[in-house]
Amino acid sequence: MSSDIYSKVQLSKKVRYTRNEQENRTDWEDKEVNIYESAEDVDDYCSVSQPQEDDQQTQRQPAVRKSSSRRVKLCKMLPWVIMSVAIITPAIYFTLEIIKLKNNQSHLSDKGENYTLQLQAKLLEMAANYSQLHKSYEILSKNHNQLTDQVNRLNNTSTGKRCPDRWTRFGSSCYFKGEEKNNWDNSKIYCEKEGAHLVIINSKAEQEFIKQFNKNGESWIGLQYKWIGGQWTYDWKWVDESPLTQSFWGRGWPTYNDYPSYAICCNSEGKWKQAYNNYHNWICEK
Repeated sequence: MSSDIYSKVQLSKKVRYTRNEQENRTDWEDKEVNIYESAEDVDDYCSVSQPQEDDQQTQRQPAVRKSSSRRVKLCKMLPWVIMSVAIITPAIYFTLEIIKLKNNQSHLSDKGENYTLQLQAKLLEMAANYSQLHKSYEILSKNHNQLTDQVNRLNNTSTGKRCPDRWTRFGSSCYFKGEEKNNWDNSKIYCEKEGAHLVIINSKAEQEFIKQFNKNGESWIGLQYKWIGGQWTYDWKWVDESPLTQSFWGRGWPTYNDYPSYAICCNSEGKWKQAYNNYHNWICEK
C-alpha cells in the first residue's frame, strides 16, 4: 500500500463532478482536469494551444477559440495594468505627501506669525514699563536730593551753626534781606558774592518764615521762569536748577508768557507774585 502512495503521481486524471445538486447518475459527467507540476506551467495559460485533430476537439473548436481569445486579451492587458498601478501609486503617494508638507508649512507659518505678534506686544509692554520706571527714577532722585538737603540742614541745626552779623537764622539756614532795591540779576550776583543764593522756599514753614521776615515790601526770591530748550519752551526753576515742586502763588498768578520773568514775595496776602526785571529788595539764603 505504501508503494502505491509514493508511486508516480498522475498529473492528468478524469474526475467526476455534478453540475446540479440532484444525485442522479445521468447528471454526472466525466471531465478531464489538468494538474500542473509547478508555477512555470501557469505561463502556459497565456499561450494558445493548437486544436487536436480528433473528432471530439473538432466539435469543441469554436468554444476553445473563444476562450483562448479572451485569455490572450487578458494577458496583453495585464502588463499595462501592472505598469499603470506602478506609476499611479507613487504619484498619488507623493501628491499626498506634498499636500501634507504644505499643510505643515502653513501651520508653522501661522505659528510664526502668532509668535511674532506676541513678541512685538511684549516689546511694547517692556518699553512702556521702562518709560514708567525712568519717570519714577527721576522723581525719586529729586526727592532724594531734597531729603539730603533737609538732612544737612538738620545736621547744621544740631551742631549749633551760627549766622553772620545781620543774618537771621531759621532751621539750618541763614537769611539776609537787602535794604537797597535792584533787579533780579544783580540781586542774584550780590547773594553769590556773599557765598549764598537767592532764597529757595521748600516748605510751608519756610514760606511762613519768609512772609514774616519780609513784612514791609516785596523782595526777589530765587525762582525764575526760564527757557529750558526747544521752541518757546519755558518753565519755573529755582536758581540751583531744581524744579518747582511746591508753590505759594497768590490769586491770579502766575501768568504764563513766552519770555523770562521772576517771582517776588510777598504780596498783601503773603503769597508770591510774578514780576519782570524791575527793581525790588531781595532775600539771600545760605
